Amino acid sequence: MNKFILSALSFAIVLAVSGCKPETPAEVQEDVSEARAEANQDVRDAQIDANQTARDANADVADEMATGDGVNDARADAVEDTAQARYDVAMAKADGDLAVAKQSCDGASDTDRDACNAKADAEFETAKAAATTALNAAEADAERMKR
Repeated sequence: MNKFILSALSFAIVLAVSGCKPETPAEVQEDVSEARAEANQDVRDAQIDANQTARDANADVADEMATGDGVNDARADAVEDTAQARYDVAMAKADGDLAVAKQSCDGASDTDRDACNAKADAEFETAKAAATTALNAAEADAERMKR
């Protein structure tokens, strides 16, 4: 049993130490390419959803205009729905950019990697704040439309 614990501990130490060294440029490039491809797909999927949301919202407004009832509410709902969809697209892009940046950081030395990751995190937080601000503004506009 003690041999097993010692072996497991040794393996964990080797794994931890090997994880600290920078990846080779080829490994970084492969990881970045994979992250970029996944990010692009996520953004495309979010954009497809956003386009469908906009079509549905426009159809709802058109239906309300035809009946004359609740047009302002339908427009407000359309503003909220499309704003949420735009937020989802922006967050998919921010998440993808973060993943790509983090993969790029893996090729840096320990000291540079920390700074690189901190920069990537800061850029993500900035993009997230901008998306949240736009969403909040649209929601406020929608609330004003309902009055």
